Amino acid sequence: MKHRLWDMSWKEAEEAFKECDTAILPVGTLHGHGPTPISIDSSSVEWLAEEVGKRTGIVTLPLLPYGENDKQRYYPGSISISPGTLEGFYLDILRSLSRNGVRKVIVLNGHGGNRETLIRAARAARELGVLTAIPEWWSIVTQIMPELNPERGVYVTELAVSLAIGGKEIADLRGTGYKGEWGDTYTMRSILGEEIKPTGFNSFEYKGARITIPVQSWDTDVDGPPVMGDEVVDELYERGRETLSRLVDYLTDFAEHFRGVDITDALKSRG
Repeated sequence: MKHRLWDMSWKEAEEAFKECDTAILPVGTLHGHGPTPISIDSSSVEWLAEEVGKRTGIVTLPLLPYGENDKQRYYPGSISISPGTLEGFYLDILRSLSRNGVRKVIVLNGHGGNRETLIRAARAARELGVLTAIPEWWSIVTQIMPELNPERGVYVTELAVSLAIGGKEIADLRGTGYKGEWGDTYTMRSILGEEIKPTGFNSFEYKGARITIPVQSWDTDVDGPPVMGDEVVDELYERGRETLSRLVDYLTDFAEHFRGVDITDALKSRG
């Protein structure tokens, strides 16, 4: 049976949704990741969705390649969708899936900036009888496969995955351009004085406690070490292949389990 929605006739789609009340939706974005292709947040989840859909037979929707990019909206190649527009777009897709009889949606999210918008859309979709799960592959890797992500951030793992998906020639490993979302030590700008200290994307610290302030404090225009060259390609390519293989195993297992879950109580929950 076909698993790609875009390959089905409407009769095949009708039959597929009667067979299974679950769907897979990959969402990403385009923005700078140093030498890594700007598409990594999209190409990674597109590849994973295809493999999981192939293994499980769950109906898989086409990739949504555009997302929220507030912190890098002015970078060359960035395509940024406003959160309100994006939330409405996500909700319309979930509403359409609901009309097709879908009750469970697995959103493979490739970009952290989409998360809050996805959560708001998913909460609204519960009123339609749809429960949404939002796995994020880089979080899965850091939590249960730490040996495949020894760095502080996931910037090298994203490079490794992009090599495994796109081939060894895809990275821009020249000696310049290592900016954007790249590096294990982020250069923070002191934009709110000495007492309110920046610690992350929108995270600040005041007298030992975390405060969220929605303003970009990470300076993406400063080179983030390390600079890498062709000497790392073979090793990272193999690391990327192993990462993807184990992710597909994990996500396939989750998808099979989620498909079989009774969501009655979850939809009744007031939280």
